[in-house]
Amino acid sequence: MKTNKKADSLNKILKDNSKSFLLYSVGAGIATIVSIGLLYIFTEFFGIFYLYSSIISYFLGMVANYSINKFITFKNKSKRILKQFSLFVLVALIGLALNTALIYLFVEFFELWYILAQFIAISIVSILSYIGHKKITFGFIR
Repeated sequence: MKTNKKADSLNKILKDNSKSFLLYSVGAGIATIVSIGLLYIFTEFFGIFYLYSSIISYFLGMVANYSINKFITFKNKSKRILKQFSLFVLVALIGLALNTALIYLFVEFFELWYILAQFIAISIVSILSYIGHKKITFGFIR
């Protein structure tokens, strides 16, 4: 019986990435809780405009996410933390731009509650960020 090499290759990729994506998702979940919690606090208690709150909270969630990914998800032992964090920030800033555009779109055009809009935006951005961090941040500098 002839096997489909493309299907076998895809199955291998999914198997190899399922554990790291699960760990990434848990780490991203923790970072998301940090980010959304701070978004709420900055907006509701400090009166900061929701887009500014989103940017600030996203950055603080990014710091938590980097730490979790470096040590738990990708078990990266590189001592070149400044270079690696710079790549992480580059990938994360692309995610931030997309996240900000999406939350703006969902709030201003679809009239969603900003917290719900953030959940949706994070769900979309997290998949793209996983790929970017795996290939760029923790792939180039080992």
